[in-house]
Amino acid sequence: MSGQSLPTLPMWRVNHIEPSPEMLALRANGPIHRVRFPSGHEGWWVTGYEEAKAVLSDAAFRPSGMPPAAFTPATVILGSPGWLGSHEGSEHARLRTIVAPAFSSRRLKLLAQQVEAIAAQLFETLAAQPQPADLRHYLSFPLPAMVISALMGVPYEDHAFFAELSDKVMTHQHESGPRSAALLAWEELRTYIRGKMRGKRQDPGDNLLTDLLAGVDQGKVTEEEAIGLAAGILVAGHESTVAQIEFGLLAMFRHPQQRERLVGDPSLVDKAVEEILRMYPPGAGWDGIMRYPRTDVTIAGVHIPAESKVLVGLPATSFDPRHFDDPEIFDIGRAEKPHLAFSCGPHYCLGEALARLELKVVFGSIFQRFPTLRLAVAPEELKLRKEIITGGFEELPVLW
Repeated sequence: MSGQSLPTLPMWRVNHIEPSPEMLALRANGPIHRVRFPSGHEGWWVTGYEEAKAVLSDAAFRPSGMPPAAFTPATVILGSPGWLGSHEGSEHARLRTIVAPAFSSRRLKLLAQQVEAIAAQLFETLAAQPQPADLRHYLSFPLPAMVISALMGVPYEDHAFFAELSDKVMTHQHESGPRSAALLAWEELRTYIRGKMRGKRQDPGDNLLTDLLAGVDQGKVTEEEAIGLAAGILVAGHESTVAQIEFGLLAMFRHPQQRERLVGDPSLVDKAVEEILRMYPPGAGWDGIMRYPRTDVTIAGVHIPAESKVLVGLPATSFDPRHFDDPEIFDIGRAEKPHLAFSCGPHYCLGEALARLELKVVFGSIFQRFPTLRLAVAPEELKLRKEIITGGFEELPVLW
């Protein structure tokens, strides 16, 4: 590959949110492309919908975090005990089974009222602030952390503490870059969870940490794996939902006609959330899931040697016209077709139902509470959190 001029990632979104013209042009030339990653490594970028599904569902591709030592745009969590993204086959299935009850329909029904109460409380706190106010500080950052507090069974007042640790853990870590801050945060988070989980012996409940402690006692999972499962769910669930709320709100600000449709017909909220997830998912300029073929493979007629770096570009797949009609149009009434915002295959996101619940609560009520909610600055003045894998903004100043 070396010596050739290759398209280089990242390909940043326009005004932080609209699809990159470079990405669209590249995607139009085919579903898979040789590219250069920010680290200087060369590899392949999958932008086709069906091709992405095939890679994510094929056991011939090992996950990032599996040996041999993997290229990263990753964090210290890769390879950590209990981190689901680093396990395969029966081991992966065993670990998923341990945490699946936390996301059962029964648990989600119990959480639904809590999510609504948390959102209502945060709305009132925001409303009491002088304008402009930072919506990130008062809504998008605390809400997912408070919801995960309820899911895990830890005190609400701890949410700011572990949310900050989650932020540090999800900072981009490259092979040549420093790992100390993220590693320290990951270990501090694991220590916190270890203490809270052990405390469930005296104070059990209907929550994830009690489930995990029971799994340890029954010999289904080691304590270190259980801690890793909880920490991974906290980190992945918090950061991605924070960014999704922010990108979704910016989408509504940028598409006032679609916003008015939603306000006029609240029954559209489910479709609106799916369209936000499709077109404006978390991330920044080169997002996706890294995979490594164990043997030589062929995708869409393209030969890829064994152990190549294959980045499945989940956001890019949302603009594949073979799957979505007029994919560049934001339409909250769009006929439903599955997107890949939560991945697919064995590693399909366990927390997708909880994430959807949080998003439906926010987008189903925020414009009723704040009918004139709007950005206090031009979109291009927002500062994208480029160092965080999921993206989002440093601040989201709003008026109402």
